Amino acid sequence: MNHLVLRTLLAAILAASVVAGCDCSSGEPPPVHDLVGDGFSAVVPVDDRTVKVRFLEDFDDNSIAGAFSIVDFTVVPPRAFAITPRTTATREVTLTVATPFAAGTRYTIDVDGVRTSAGRVMKGTLNFTAVGGSSSTANVRVVIGDVATARRHPGGLLVLATVAADGTFSETLQPYPMVDDGTVFAAALPVAVDPSRTLDGSDDTDSTVDRRAYALLVVDAAGRLASALTSFVVPAGGDIDVAVTVLPPLSIIDEPVITPLPDPPTDANPTDGVKQVRLVVDDRAARELNAPALKLSFAADGTFDSSFPQTLNLSPMSGDDEGYWQVVVGIRVDAARTVDGTSPDTFPYFATLVEAGAAIEALSLSIVAPDETPETVRLSLGNALWTPVTFRVDVSRAYLDPAGSERGVRTGEAVYLTGEWQQAVDALGNNCGDAFSGGEQPCLKMRELDGHPGVWTRTIWLPPGRPYGWKVVRCDGDTGCGPLNRLVSSAGRAFATVMKNLATDNVDAFADAAVGLVDPINATTTAAGGRTIDFTDADVYVGTLSGGEEDPSGTPDGQRMFKQEVPDLVVIVAQAPIVTRVIHVGTWRDVNLGNTPQEIIAGSLSVELTPADYDDGFIGRFPPSREEP
Repeated sequence: MNHLVLRTLLAAILAASVVAGCDCSSGEPPPVHDLVGDGFSAVVPVDDRTVKVRFLEDFDDNSIAGAFSIVDFTVVPPRAFAITPRTTATREVTLTVATPFAAGTRYTIDVDGVRTSAGRVMKGTLNFTAVGGSSSTANVRVVIGDVATARRHPGGLLVLATVAADGTFSETLQPYPMVDDGTVFAAALPVAVDPSRTLDGSDDTDSTVDRRAYALLVVDAAGRLASALTSFVVPAGGDIDVAVTVLPPLSIIDEPVITPLPDPPTDANPTDGVKQVRLVVDDRAARELNAPALKLSFAADGTFDSSFPQTLNLSPMSGDDEGYWQVVVGIRVDAARTVDGTSPDTFPYFATLVEAGAAIEALSLSIVAPDETPETVRLSLGNALWTPVTFRVDVSRAYLDPAGSERGVRTGEAVYLTGEWQQAVDALGNNCGDAFSGGEQPCLKMRELDGHPGVWTRTIWLPPGRPYGWKVVRCDGDTGCGPLNRLVSSAGRAFATVMKNLATDNVDAFADAAVGLVDPINATTTAAGGRTIDFTDADVYVGTLSGGEEDPSGTPDGQRMFKQEVPDLVVIVAQAPIVTRVIHVGTWRDVNLGNTPQEIIAGSLSVELTPADYDDGFIGRFPPSREEP
């Protein structure tokens, strides 16, 4: 697949991952910003009577009549064809001949007189190799056999393919629905027979005929990638099955569960005019609280007191109520006090959360007591209108140096989230807004999960109704990534310690399914190139420090691994709480940099990251992951 198609595919993928329910049906060609060469983009033989000529500039439709001729110079004397030109798309002319071409024969198109919108007259000759079979198509069926994994994607699956509605090659991805028939997921694509196209990408630059393979990938209902890029060709008619391996969804979106509150307390004196209330703080999503208390607007005898005379510590609950913190209090029955009271005599009773000695005024609740009926009242953390999302990564075996002698994070470092959300809060209501700042937002510092060394987690509340991209970076635990980011530069985002995959070859794993990803937590059975290889003792390839470079010969070999781009991970936020899969981090961008972050900061070094990035320009594949813990 050449760079033009890869750029087109990437643009379509990014558009689909940002806007749920995007319209992917546009057949417009990608915008062209620079005029290259003679102004011709491509010659596309369609069938034995039709060929398309594509241009790099807009042209005057009235100038195409008489501007084209097609000649067969393989015979003596040369044979000319009677042709009918017509504009069929922006910057495209379709030429139809009266007598059919001979499949496999090379023909020459002469263009003379087509005027561009800027007034330039285009002139030149173009060669193409004819294809046979007028309007010949094959029935291509895209098949996913792993029905169980496919069904885990909410909203179904969609195939995006470089196949236009008429079966010809499309420069933009076109959507085709997948159907679950009970035994497989399948999509039907009528595809034009084209023996010129090959799976060998080395001939994609052939200027005489378009030899690019068709390509497809599977996405879920929100546009997230659900498969690797798969190439295929259609050299002849008939029925063709293209098998696709479906990826598991990256997030586990729980169904909404209505859980009962902890039981109200028992009132030992039901006629004393005091209502017994169990106040609970709901920390089930984030598990962030360590020493919570409630500051109360009533005295120990239950009477209202606007001076907030008492602060009571909360105790953790257990069993089915684990994640709640509680305290039982008594308040005076007073029917005049209502939730919307506006004066000292009608105000409700208030309780404000206190964590580690600091009152959090934004997290408070109101209580009323029109009678003595015992009640449980809940204070929820975060933002009650938004959705809690818990992000999880396992960095326990991530390579810090090429030999793997250091793993995870260095002493004094921590793992930070970075993402594409402008609005977010943590459990205590702190602003966690981000725009892929690269670990410079203190609120996005993760913490190690109790009992699971190397597993880092962070829960934030995000507005529902859209997808969010995210990654993690590794930075100083006190100052974050700001001091480091200011000292490094790059052709792209200058995040020196962003997460990376480990790949078996220095080949883009997005574009080549034969490339394996090494899971550092279980490297013994790595699938690559149709084999199972043990990468337990492998080193991370350092490279020549000259930027992008070719894949060394002999890979995959079990001895060399290659750091590789991780595409932005995505969560689709609806109303129900989300817990992501535990993403396995293979390594970090700085693994082959030659300087640690501590050395860069201590020496105020000015570091250019690009020479160490031999994976520059790769899209990458979703990393290894698991569901538990």
